[in-house]
Amino acid sequence: MGLLILGVAIILAVGFSFYMNNRSSETALATNADALPEADMEVDLDAPVGGPFILTGTDGKPVSADDFRGKYMLMVFGYTFCPDVCPMSLLAVSNALYDMEKKYPDLVSAIEPVFVTLDPERDTPDALSDYLQSFHPRITGLTGTLPDIKRMATAYAVRFSKTEADEYSTYLIDHSTNIMLMGPDGAYLTHFSPQTPPGLMASALASRVKRKDS
Repeated sequence: MGLLILGVAIILAVGFSFYMNNRSSETALATNADALPEADMEVDLDAPVGGPFILTGTDGKPVSADDFRGKYMLMVFGYTFCPDVCPMSLLAVSNALYDMEKKYPDLVSAIEPVFVTLDPERDTPDALSDYLQSFHPRITGLTGTLPDIKRMATAYAVRFSKTEADEYSTYLIDHSTNIMLMGPDGAYLTHFSPQTPPGLMASALASRVKRKDS
């Protein structure tokens, strides 16, 4: 637990530095929704992305895709033992949500942040619950059986595989790092990278919600 707190603290420091370095360009872009770089993030895929799923929440109860209908799912796929990109992605999502709460308080409730583990062997509901304490409280953690996780990953165009690393005492998971945005009907809309400045992500999310309401 101590190592986790230290790791999150380091990522927070790096994230703050990154935020300060990008603040001027972020402010300029965020004033014009049409200037947001969403188009550069679109994925041209042959098959539809998304679909039904039934997994397990941090309270041990079933959670399905239908529970998120009418909302925008902002999805991070990863695992709690991830040494770098997973906490970075969750931090980006957390900061984007905090930014929306300040700038777009009437729109933020339309966003449902979700963290899906790709390592159900270690990521039990309790383990996920403990891990997510370090991030935005609205993030829903999901786990399940490995076959269920594999089916969902395939449906959502997420690739992952277990790998051994000499510098670690346990295995790691190589996986896709996109932060996926799914629409109210469950269909894929766009995605972000873990390096997307939180202000830009917040503005892009608000733009999507406004577009639906207009």
